[in-house]
Amino acid sequence: MKDQKRLWIYSFIGIITTSVVLAFARLSYGTILPFMREGLQITYKEAGLLGTVTSFGYLSMVVTAGLLSAKWGGKKTILLGISLVTVGFIGVALSPYYWITLWFMLLLGIGTAFTYTPLISLLVTWFPKQKGLVIGLTTSGVGIGILLTGLMVPYISRLYPVVGWRISWGLFALVGGIVVFCIYLFIKNPPSITSSETTELQTRPKDIYKNKDVINVSLIYGLIGVAYIVQMLFVMSFMIESEISMTQAGQLIALNGILSIFGGPLWGFISDKLGRKQSLIATMTITFASMTLPLFFPTLLGFTVHIVVLSCTLTGLFTLIQASTMDQVKPIDMPLAFSYATFYFAAGQFIGPFIAGWLIDDFGGFSSAFLFSTICLGLGLLLTFKVKRGRVQTFSKSNLTTEVN
Repeated sequence: MKDQKRLWIYSFIGIITTSVVLAFARLSYGTILPFMREGLQITYKEAGLLGTVTSFGYLSMVVTAGLLSAKWGGKKTILLGISLVTVGFIGVALSPYYWITLWFMLLLGIGTAFTYTPLISLLVTWFPKQKGLVIGLTTSGVGIGILLTGLMVPYISRLYPVVGWRISWGLFALVGGIVVFCIYLFIKNPPSITSSETTELQTRPKDIYKNKDVINVSLIYGLIGVAYIVQMLFVMSFMIESEISMTQAGQLIALNGILSIFGGPLWGFISDKLGRKQSLIATMTITFASMTLPLFFPTLLGFTVHIVVLSCTLTGLFTLIQASTMDQVKPIDMPLAFSYATFYFAAGQFIGPFIAGWLIDDFGGFSSAFLFSTICLGLGLLLTFKVKRGRVQTFSKSNLTTEVN
């Protein structure tokens, strides 16, 4: 009973933390971009560079975050990360120039690296037999954050056309401060797994990095990272350019948030029961199909179906690929494998905005950027068929069990 209570408390804190570091720090930029671009008077290439800089901060520090988490413990590392993100929000809100904004966007990426991977590793270590569910619940914070962003940003920007985007970043900072307080009060590091409790020995890092099964899942995660960041950064601008009103576009972003809340927990629970590989193939196929819709139907109906379908699968896809990464290794190696796979994801998010901004400005506009995302997802879908089910050992406090995915 005590463990069940802990699961829900930790999952709730995981949800609000993910809302801050993924939805607000990373994905809200696409919704704020039309207003922020006008305020800073920048091109789409420059806007893409801001997204790239954030991704570079994430990429450059994600492995370091894993090492620091192993040395400090997850809680201290997460507190450092969420604090850096909060400072980044404040800096972007107050920044008067583009080049200063670049530095604070970089800080958002660095802070996310020190928060998200250690958070997932901490939660999975606490609840190894329910990792699909707990990752799903945590990633539902993305949907909640997107919902709030879709409702709040257009509304505030209409009320305050000149500084509305700055107010939005300031509100993100306020929520970030609240999350720092919650983590400090309620989160604890999991008990250490000692040699007396398990016969498993930790694999050498280079053996994890050379593991073909881990590499395959990591490549899929990287391709998802490319497609996801491009879609989230530019779908709002794509809709507005396609003569969809700002209000309707904001409502669709909010709808995306509502539906995304349930996708992660649902697909995580399904995969824990029916198998990771089958669930992963299904979500990748649906996501790939939905990404093609704006290419052929850049209309209100086309974007609506695109967003509804995508929001039902995408956070579930994150849940499944993260769980699949850890399914490929022993329990003691899960944090290392997840950190390694996240490096690929971060690399995808690093190159995605830069390539998309270049395509939008010089090679066919938003359609070319979304075609690029669709191709990436298609490649990811092909690799999904090579994911191994495998037998995955799961550690519990009293014994070592085996589950099949």
